[in-house]
Amino acid sequence: MQNDNTNLKGTIEIKQAFLSSAISDISSYIQLSDTKVSIIMAALVAVVASCYEPIICVLVNIKPCSWLGVTLIILGLVFFMSFVAVFVFGMLTIRGHSSNIRYKSKWYLHQSKKEYSFDAYKEDVILMTDEDVIENMTAELYKLNDINRQKLKTNRWVMRSFSLTLIVGGLICVLLVASVL
Repeated sequence: MQNDNTNLKGTIEIKQAFLSSAISDISSYIQLSDTKVSIIMAALVAVVASCYEPIICVLVNIKPCSWLGVTLIILGLVFFMSFVAVFVFGMLTIRGHSSNIRYKSKWYLHQSKKEYSFDAYKEDVILMTDEDVIENMTAELYKLNDINRQKLKTNRWVMRSFSLTLIVGGLICVLLVASVL
């Protein structure tokens, strides 16, 4: 009987270590996703702000009714839409996400301090069994994976929009340089 308890304890410790590592990893992925999107948005603003004045100086000399003018207007509209899309999808990525699996976890409390006092919480945690801890960690890992999936969907659209913005911006620059030569 003693050997079964030792094996069970070892199994629980292995599960806790696994869940703890997985929670840490997925939390890092979520944070990294938010950081990447923030950097992309900041870089895009910096590039546009630094290139704005020279571009305007060249654009003033281009006739809007010429093939170059029409092409630049069309590319400018595509650039503007992809630029806005980076920020729309970026904000959707960064905003707080949630996952409701209808499980009352001890990890994050949804009730106010008046509804669920510290003493009641402390008592509930003290009464938790090893299986309860595993169950709570499993629920939180499941929620974090769902949140990560949500963020990855909008993050992909940020990357697509950012790529389109760079490509179209590059084409605009090539046309502007060609118009000056």
